[in-house]
Amino acid sequence: MPIAYGSSVEEHMSARKAAAIFDVSHMGEIQVLGRDAGLFLDYALTNWISTVDVGQAVYSPMCDETGGVIDDLIAYKRSKDDYLLCVNASNVETDFDYLKNLATSFACEVVDLSQKYGQLAVQGPDALAIVSQSAGVDLSVIGKMHFMEVDVFDSPVLLARSGYTGEDGFEIYCRSEALNSWADALVASGESYGLRWAGLAARDSLRLEAGLPLHGHELSAQITPIQAGLGWSVKWDKPRGFVGCEALLAEKEDGPAGRLGHYVVEDRRIPREGDAIMFEDIAVGRVTSGGYSPLLGKPIGTAWFQSEYWAQRMNQGWGAKVRGRSVSISIGKPALRR
Repeated sequence: MPIAYGSSVEEHMSARKAAAIFDVSHMGEIQVLGRDAGLFLDYALTNWISTVDVGQAVYSPMCDETGGVIDDLIAYKRSKDDYLLCVNASNVETDFDYLKNLATSFACEVVDLSQKYGQLAVQGPDALAIVSQSAGVDLSVIGKMHFMEVDVFDSPVLLARSGYTGEDGFEIYCRSEALNSWADALVASGESYGLRWAGLAARDSLRLEAGLPLHGHELSAQITPIQAGLGWSVKWDKPRGFVGCEALLAEKEDGPAGRLGHYVVEDRRIPREGDAIMFEDIAVGRVTSGGYSPLLGKPIGTAWFQSEYWAQRMNQGWGAKVRGRSVSISIGKPALRR
């Protein structure tokens, strides 16, 4: 995916006001199938997977024994014995090897299908109309975080009402050979809506405004789901537990070392990853992701804060160091919800 096709700000605002299309074929697809597929994923992932309905998508972190995050992903339940996982591009090989080794005691098979899939994401208020017209199917019957599998262009496709922008939208999982047909159809259907191609810069600024985590930044071996505010995706009531359960439960009971929070900068300078977060001239955290918000017209970001200072986040005196100079920040909800 290019950084931008033209103006990243215009691409960003197209997703907010109409629709934008992203070529996310670099993402990985891993299939888990067999009698124990659901049972295995309940153990491998923090969220419940087997208990959801067929046709439902579930977001979940995947942790190691220490509670560190190997990756975060979406699991699509195609049947009680068949699940498709969408994993981060840079983690495909790591995730596949980890899952394959972990599955040896379960009656299931783990298959890397990444080279066989293309993926397009259409995001924005007009995404429903554009994708429905392209597919020739009324997709309004699909609820958020649900999907439908049909044949389009003489090829099977999974149409999921999910995304990474904070807007309504669809992620289209198609066979690689059908990717060009889908791209052409979406461009034709979207022309009257002002659909435009969008690149990596807009994808990042959109997810930052929505407060969505990026693995390696807001989730990592050091930043757990508890610290990231994703406790809702960790299900403690699994009879067999899950990988990392004991470590995460101990962290929950003892209190995490830090917490993630969102901020807006009252300055034109943009704090970047690794820049120090300051409270009354004391370094108490670090920026995990920072950028410019076209929606607010200001720099925004996400940061990790030491827990002992978290309760004071609404107070005055917060800042970030940008090339040795302090800029004032205010901590609160993500930009899209302010």
